[in-house]
Amino acid sequence: MALSRRTLLASAGSIAMTAGLTTACGTNDLDDLLVEAERPPEGPVTVRWWAGKIPARDGGDMRPAIIRAFRRKHPTIRVEIVKGLSTTDGNRVALTTQIGGGSTTPDVYLGDTTWPAQFGANYLALPVDSLVPESFWDPYPQALMQASSLKGKVYAFPCYTDAAYLFYRKDLLAKHGIPVPRTWEELERGARRIQRAGDADYGFVWQGSVSESLTCVVTEFLADAGGGVLDRSGRVAVADEPAQRAVSYLRGLVDAGVTPSAVTTFAEQDAMDAFAGGRAVFLRNWAYAWGMSEADGASKVAGKVGVVPRPGFEGRPDSGYACLGGWSNFINPNSENLGAAVAFARFCAGEEAQMMLLREAGVLPAMDTVLDGPAAARTGDPTITTTRRLKLVARPVQTPYYPQVSKAVYTQVNSAIGGSEPVGGALRAARSDITAALEGKAL
Repeated sequence: MALSRRTLLASAGSIAMTAGLTTACGTNDLDDLLVEAERPPEGPVTVRWWAGKIPARDGGDMRPAIIRAFRRKHPTIRVEIVKGLSTTDGNRVALTTQIGGGSTTPDVYLGDTTWPAQFGANYLALPVDSLVPESFWDPYPQALMQASSLKGKVYAFPCYTDAAYLFYRKDLLAKHGIPVPRTWEELERGARRIQRAGDADYGFVWQGSVSESLTCVVTEFLADAGGGVLDRSGRVAVADEPAQRAVSYLRGLVDAGVTPSAVTTFAEQDAMDAFAGGRAVFLRNWAYAWGMSEADGASKVAGKVGVVPRPGFEGRPDSGYACLGGWSNFINPNSENLGAAVAFARFCAGEEAQMMLLREAGVLPAMDTVLDGPAAARTGDPTITTTRRLKLVARPVQTPYYPQVSKAVYTQVNSAIGGSEPVGGALRAARSDITAALEGKAL
């Protein structure tokens, strides 16, 4: 091709989005790429897969095992691992620069579930929905498909997910005759009772730092209160009554000493350290926290931890909301091996690879049908057996400006929970900042 694949995709996409019109040139450019992506390779090819380590239960790495299984079905396609960076944002920036510059490497890249809108809007990922039958998406969570889409196009194949749970000290609840809390108000009362008895320094630890971690927490508590960052019409809703209730509760936990004031600096590992060190009664964290809680020698609470879906607020009909996390495979539009790249990404999303993740990995398979099967129950992992009881909720990611939206959320809410701004004022500032972010204005 005389023009780069990304240029052709951008041309096709921009033409198609202009007043809903298409031209033969723009449509054919995109169609050519998609036809090529459907084509199986005719001879030996190499697919370069940008992916960080996928942890195995034995402490190893699942990537080589997945590649071996893929090659048994596709012996002419060699998969070469391109090591990802150590942070999510580092990977996002590096891939944006590399693919945006026209690089054909990587062919496939494992990216965060918050990326599809940004990468799709900037022609850094191939739309993949037309490459598979509509029924292909049926076994996956609706929240995942929502997060992977922009303007009706899907920009990533599922690989694995993550979700948040409530971890609690079974021994301390039993000692004090306290049932597993069904509401946040019950949790606060139970935590304070155990703290007053001197059996724990902290009642409830979570992630409140100026980071994406806090956006995840806020997304969940907004859902608990019946709201969201955006309403169903896409309007900014963070200053509404549900947001007031959610953020006021978080601020109240700090004011009451149930949550330490240092939570404003806590990321996942900080909260994990406090809980595994025996200092906290309750913990909000992702699925990995189960393994860390049970690690002999490294955890003071091994054998004493329970896992349940997150509670809800009193008077609200629903509980068990959990922020959707995880990683999906994207296709580089510049790839010189689109057919092979799609074949590999589809394999990672398919039942064989998903069963491998269930049995051998320390992550959650993306496929609901795998989580519903008898093999899931046999794992003995409560994060797996509990997952289908969760109500997964996506962050407001269906905008190419999501990083700016998230920054507006975590910056202002952090000031509210830390007490430097009143809750109402912080939420009004967040609404203003999110509105500006959605318009593409720098914060």
